[in-house]
Formats: sequence, C-alpha cells, structure tokens
Amino acid sequence: MLRLLIFLVSYILFPTIANTHVQHYKNLQRIEFDIYRNNDLVGYHKVNVKKKGDNTKEIITDILIEVKILGIKVHTYKSYGVETYKNEELIEFKSKTQDGSDNDYCNIKKISDGKYSFDGMTENKKYIYELTEKFYPALWWNHESLLNNNYVLGQGCRNLKTQITFLKKETKKINEKNEVVNFYNIKGDNLDINIGYTEKDLKWVDMKFTLKGDWEYKLKNLN
Repeated sequence: MLRLLIFLVSYILFPTIANTHVQHYKNLQRIEFDIYRNNDLVGYHKVNVKKKGDNTKEIITDILIEVKILGIKVHTYKSYGVETYKNEELIEFKSKTQDGSDNDYCNIKKISDGKYSFDGMTENKKYIYELTEKFYPALWWNHESLLNNNYVLGQGCRNLKTQITFLKKETKKINEKNEVVNFYNIKGDNLDINIGYTEKDLKWVDMKFTLKGDWEYKLKNLN
C-alpha cells in the first residue's frame, strides 16, 4: 500500500498546460480534510493560502497520514510543500516528503520566461530536467488539474499520464449550504481516484479511492 500512496494522496500535480489560472481562487484562504481509511481517522490534508506583498502569495500544503494495524503504527507519510506565485505566475515550488523510510523531494523553479527547471527524487531515483513548454500547476485543490493528462508529480518531479472521466453531479451540504458537486475519476499508473468540485465556484470538497482499504477525504474546513 505504502509506496502507492504517492499517487493517491500526492498533493500536487503539475500539468504541462498553457494559460492556466488561479484567479478563481483569489478569495480562498484554507481547505482542510480529515483522511479516513476503513472509517478510521488516519490523518489530514491542509491547504493554506498566504498572501504577501508585491503581488506575491504562497500556497502551503501539509499532509500527515499514520496507518496503524492492531494499534501498531506501520507506516507514516508526511509531506510539506510551498508554491510561490508572483502576479499569478508560478515562480517556485519546493516540497519534502517522508514516505516510510524514503525521503523524497521536488524543486521547480522559473529560470526565464517560459522555462522551468525540475530537480527531484523519489524511490531513490533522481529526476533532473527542464521544460520550455508553458505550464501552470494544477493541484487537487485546483480543478484545472482536470484539463490536461500529462503530469509531473510534486513528490519527486516524476511524469505521470492519466485519463480523466466525468462521473456524475450530486448535491452535498458545504458550509451549511446545499451545493451541486461535480465528480470525476482520475486514472493512471497506480492511480484511481474519484474527486469532487463544487459546480458554482470550483472548490475541491471530496475525494475517495480504494487501495488495500477504503479511503475517504471528509471536508473539515473551507473558507
């Protein structure tokens, strides 16, 4: 189960896609989920937006998962990443992840107009390269992760191909209000998740998958 969690709860995917925007999320401050496995609380996934001066902001993602069997901790997954934007353009991303005994990282940096460098490691393999294609990050919290199927995993800067399928609409109560939520399936190598975004303002509010157990993200805070 454990290395495969990279794909299923890896918090950030970077598609090579032009003219992606984060402006719809200009008022977003925080998204927080409790993570359940087989109905047991095993961790959290938090996204915080920190606005700074000079039209700069940081988006901070913090994940902790602790899997226990018969009360004994058998696996820990901790990940922390920071994206930095200036004038709504990504200029830098850095992450560090502890996945069991592995220590992974991914560093992405804008080095000139339309050109980014990638330096990462996962499963003791290094990934160092540059992209000249214009791209913008699509995270789980950003619905535009659904617009392209060519990703770079933020845990180690590794490429991943996916197939995205619309599933259904469903009404859910979000912040004490009924909201229409659109659900999608995202499938790839060792990746098969169902994810939901509100139809009105495209906020991430739901995620489920099955991998040696039933996993569910339950929304705790959205503002």
